[in-house]
Amino acid sequence: MTEEAKQIRREYQKQWRQQNRDKIRKAEERHWEKKAAQAKKDVGQRDS
Repeated sequence: MTEEAKQIRREYQKQWRQQNRDKIRKAEERHWEKKAAQAKKDVGQRDS
């Protein structure tokens, strides 16, 4: 990918993130809930 294309992509993504903060917040929340559930599951399996 050319440097110009990378710059255009960065600008687009920055603008999208500014306009969709609620979507980002919800996605991060789902991500960390999933990670917590997996960690809890892993600890349970290790203790068995």
